[in-house]
Amino acid sequence: METGEIRDAAETLFARVVDAADSSPALELEDATTSASNLLAYRELRRDDISGLQIELADSGLSSLGRMEGHVVESLAKVVGWLGGDAMHGPAPTREEANDILRERSSRLFGRPRLNRDTRIMVTLDHLVSDPVAYLSDLLLAGMDVARINGAHGTSADWVRLKDALAEAEAALGSRNPLGRRCHIYVDLGGPRIRTGPMSKEVRLKAGDRIRLSRLRAVSEPIAASADATIISCTVPEALESLAIGHRVFFDDGKFGGEVVDVTAHWIEVLMTAPTEHAKRLKPEKGINFPDTTLSLPALTEHDRLDLVHLSGFADVVGLSFVHGPDDVRMLHSELSNLGKAETGIVAKIETRAGARNLTSILLAGLELPAFGVMIARGDLAVEVGFDDLASFQENILCLCEAAHVPTIWATQVLETLPRNGLPARAEITDAAASKRADCVMLNKGPHVTAAVRMLDRLLTSEQRHREKKRDLFREFMNQAPG
Repeated sequence: METGEIRDAAETLFARVVDAADSSPALELEDATTSASNLLAYRELRRDDISGLQIELADSGLSSLGRMEGHVVESLAKVVGWLGGDAMHGPAPTREEANDILRERSSRLFGRPRLNRDTRIMVTLDHLVSDPVAYLSDLLLAGMDVARINGAHGTSADWVRLKDALAEAEAALGSRNPLGRRCHIYVDLGGPRIRTGPMSKEVRLKAGDRIRLSRLRAVSEPIAASADATIISCTVPEALESLAIGHRVFFDDGKFGGEVVDVTAHWIEVLMTAPTEHAKRLKPEKGINFPDTTLSLPALTEHDRLDLVHLSGFADVVGLSFVHGPDDVRMLHSELSNLGKAETGIVAKIETRAGARNLTSILLAGLELPAFGVMIARGDLAVEVGFDDLASFQENILCLCEAAHVPTIWATQVLETLPRNGLPARAEITDAAASKRADCVMLNKGPHVTAAVRMLDRLLTSEQRHREKKRDLFREFMNQAPG
């Protein structure tokens, strides 16, 4: 392209982006309106393939538009200006202002950061430990910033025991507490846990086998006796209502897969396509995913509402599982408001294809809340979108959240083998280092979780010197041999 052609293309894109930013609704908080405007500008920027323009700009020595998520209009205006074009626009955040908004929201959700790293470390607590005070003291000293309680496990008494132990551990540490403030407590609600229920017999499956998902909550003896195929019940049979022939079904984090071949009033018949080599046992209480099916289930269940009565008294942040759209977020905020806890932070867990597809509207709803964030729940998300596409979905979620100045949590299998076995896998180190892109990183529980926190603390502290979100900072480099 000639310079004039590059300028015309950049001006056309700039005009579209400004129009999108100006279409933003006015929200109650000024910085929320700013963020909503920038989010819509970024969505417009990414609506079409602009890779050709990016390459032309980079070859001309200008910004390739690859690091402007938080400040779209201002950055694109500078590029148009350098090209000699018209770059008039209304108020828009600069890079510094965008960073300030995100930092303030991260602190509101997760508490103040540590002096030497901005990315917080969240640790899933084990409610079965024998000495929770010593356990939590070690985690705090190792680098834990946020304590996670999984509402799907344990009882209200277990949760209160952990909460009290955390307060006792912080009091015992006193001035040795590296946080210098109260550790925030994050609680995940169980959500609509779609899992395998009771089965008609021990189930071993491979490609070519057929199973029937019962529409009843438990396996019915008459159905089981009359069926040629294996009968499996589902803990949330309402999830089967929208299944149709051709829809895919996955079990146990994608270890088993199949396709719907028949739909009746009593069951859904599935032809298995995986595993392909040897039959494996499918057990009860294993997750079920329907990536091609739009589920009409609310993210907030009646069981969650009952749990909220106990959890809302001490939770700083509540995580909502299987968020599909903005109404799920609003429903949780309404429940918290009814309990007198309207200021409690909310995290939308993005773990379905529908949640990813509706992320812009989810973010716009979240901007209206006192404290809001997004978790990239890579376990179910990988099954939903396919393992091949997980990396691109993760990147797109990170970019949209940064455009909205909304803090993110990088979750699932971070340093997974270290907490369990005492040694990390090599590839897990690079994944953990890359998690600096997010504002918080979640570790799962395990006998060696304290060692995992120490390692993640070192990795994130080191990465802070070399990376600011997507921006690599050219500081010290590895030594190179002469020649």
